[in-house]
Amino acid sequence: MKKRLIGTLAAGVILAPALMLSTSGQAFAASKTVSWKNNGNGKCLVANGFWVGTGDCGAPTAKWEETKQSDGTFVLKSRDHKFCLDSNKDGAVYAHVCNGGNNQKWRESKDSTGWKLVDKATGLTLGSRPDHSVYTNFDGGIKHQRWS
Repeated sequence: MKKRLIGTLAAGVILAPALMLSTSGQAFAASKTVSWKNNGNGKCLVANGFWVGTGDCGAPTAKWEETKQSDGTFVLKSRDHKFCLDSNKDGAVYAHVCNGGNNQKWRESKDSTGWKLVDKATGLTLGSRPDHSVYTNFDGGIKHQRWS
């Protein structure tokens, strides 16, 4: 009985720091590489430095490292330039040095028309214009604001 109690206590001493480490920090899931294709223009979300728009789905700039955060949102980091997808309350979308802020966290939800990407800080939905620029705005349920 004494050996069993000591074994249980030892396991607790070893596991407690590991559990603390696993719950600290922003991300709690492993990253995966994704591409987001706009349902309106058929082009993928791309980043070229700080500029973000839509373009060739086969380009290295169309690959994003997606990391789920503990609050259920996702951070999208350009695999090519290492900047994070960011936006502001005025609807501008750009890539910026990753900082963990709410403007760089995106809620992903699917409906019958595709995936909706909503900025956590602004509550605005990511969309694409015919000129391949991207924006955030109130969700209109239009195909240019849906992704696959």
